[in-house]
Amino acid sequence: GGENYKVVANIKTDAQGEIRALDVDTAARRLYVGRDGAVEVVNLDTDKKVGQVAVRGGASGIAIASDLQRAYITSAADGSITIVDLSNLQVLKTVKSTGTRPTAVEYVPSAKRVYVVNEGDGKVTALAADTGAVVGTANLGGKLRGIGSDTRGDVFIADAERHVLHVLNTGSLASRGSIATWPATEPTSLTVDDKERRLYVATASGRMVVLDPDIGQMVGYVSTGKGASGIAAQYGANRFVRLFVPSADGALTVVKNPKLTASVESKLASSGAKGMAVAVDGKSGRAFLAGATDVLVLNK
Repeated sequence: GGENYKVVANIKTDAQGEIRALDVDTAARRLYVGRDGAVEVVNLDTDKKVGQVAVRGGASGIAIASDLQRAYITSAADGSITIVDLSNLQVLKTVKSTGTRPTAVEYVPSAKRVYVVNEGDGKVTALAADTGAVVGTANLGGKLRGIGSDTRGDVFIADAERHVLHVLNTGSLASRGSIATWPATEPTSLTVDDKERRLYVATASGRMVVLDPDIGQMVGYVSTGKGASGIAAQYGANRFVRLFVPSADGALTVVKNPKLTASVESKLASSGAKGMAVAVDGKSGRAFLAGATDVLVLNK
């Protein structure tokens, strides 16, 4: 029913600086926390730290490839991508990005490629997931923020300057056009529901929009907090359950989506979150936000 999400626990971390990236590997029961100089690894069942990975300059984005047992960690400050072996948390390779300030990152299993958004100069870098070799660059320009992919060979990149999602072919990196985020502006992050063919886009304009990629149009929106916003989806057994959208003003909006009609389930005006990093544990349904010094755990 009408229960609201609230902070139910805090996960202490050791590393310094703000938490810029969070990711969950539900199957492996791990939470990854990106900080200055390191990604800390936390066991999701005990909330205890089990290891960490050194990252030059600090972690800006994290993508997990469970099938390859790899993690790809971007560092905006260092202009690089760190490739990690998840079996022993050892760094396999550090690759220089082909653009400046690499931030958002997405692993696409079908293409066995990793796509990196370079916020500094509007480029998208593609890496071979196994070797880490750079296999291409798309030069989109604009102010690129979030990234998501589908299973049909497309990757979607949020452009906060032009208020669109760019659509790129995962193989060729050729542009397949763009989709406007109207009536929202400044898209900052997104997630893709493949099964129902919907894109959920968090923006800096106080609205999360739902787009249909096949017709290239907005099919709904909900009000969220103000300022740059993150987004993470919770999936149940074969279906999409809800979205967590933290905003720069400290608000958390929880969106439910029955019958493909997005609506606000719960709103926490002041979650204590600092920034837009967010991740969800698909097993427990807990959501994780970036606190000032530790990870905030939210649940009903």
